Amino acid sequence: MNGIFIIFQVSLLLFIVLNVLFIFLVIRKVYANKFQIQKQHWKQEYLKHIDLVIRGKEELLFPDKLSMIEAFEEVLARYYSLMKGNTDIASRIEELAEQVLHNDYKKKLKHGRWSIRMNTLHRIEKFRMVSLIEDCVAIYDKERTSELESLQILRILANLQDERIYTILVNEEREFPSFYYLDLFVRLNERLFNQFTDAVKDFPLTIQFSLIEAMGERGDYSYIPKIEFYLRSKNAEFRIRALKSLNKVGYLTDAEKIRPSLNAESWQERMMAAKLIKPLRDKRFIDDLLILLSDDNWWVRTTAAESIIAQQNGVEILEDVVHTHVDRFARDIANEWLLRKGKKSVFR
Repeated sequence: MNGIFIIFQVSLLLFIVLNVLFIFLVIRKVYANKFQIQKQHWKQEYLKHIDLVIRGKEELLFPDKLSMIEAFEEVLARYYSLMKGNTDIASRIEELAEQVLHNDYKKKLKHGRWSIRMNTLHRIEKFRMVSLIEDCVAIYDKERTSELESLQILRILANLQDERIYTILVNEEREFPSFYYLDLFVRLNERLFNQFTDAVKDFPLTIQFSLIEAMGERGDYSYIPKIEFYLRSKNAEFRIRALKSLNKVGYLTDAEKIRPSLNAESWQERMMAAKLIKPLRDKRFIDDLLILLSDDNWWVRTTAAESIIAQQNGVEILEDVVHTHVDRFARDIANEWLLRKGKKSVFR
């Protein structure tokens, strides 16, 4: 009997717990549905009036509850994406974001949930909210701040041309992937970017590599001497990054500076050097490219063929390779590029 009584009590307790949980979920669902209905209502209202508000022809109905704040935020973000090309309207939208969303975002930056903090950082970047820079910098070194949050804070600083990005990176012990640094550097204005390039040796190698690439990404010929300096480096990675950067610009002061790279041990370096000959169209390197048609690496061979065919008499040179070259790899890659050029196969 005691056993049956215990089973009954356990079953009753389980029944009560399940019912309480069910009621809780129902109430939560009802509340969520009600919230979404209210939010949709306010979205429609803000959509009707946002253009007039931004143009100063109407007063903003200031959001004073969560459903209104989220509705206004979504409408403002959508409108901002559509009007980003209009500087005046974009500035007015940024002012509205500062006015309406500042306090809400300030609280969310301290929220316990990572997703809420991360979404807030993305919004701060989108609306260029200068007033929250201090708050962003304050959480950068917090123990719970994730790597992605730190990177997002750096993006905010880069977009807003805040000089603290220099101080943070020069003292940063963590190492981020190279493409993240490149993304940051291309956002900087000339003055702040030059602050980095003038002190490039003060940074870890990963950042130095990214700075070399970023100089090429900017397409400014004034950086070419700085890029070319690394072609003489004993570090192969420096030479590869310099060649990659020069390929972005498509120019260098003296083409002879890349000749040693055409015979480098690293296939990546040989490939990048061969690629740079294409925009230079310098016939002095035809013999070097012909040698690279027999390279052990396919990427080097195909890049050399592409650079040859870009020369003034490139088609004739490759046709001659197909007919006369002793190396099968060279004949194959030459024929492949002739076919890409629209020529009929001349392979025999």
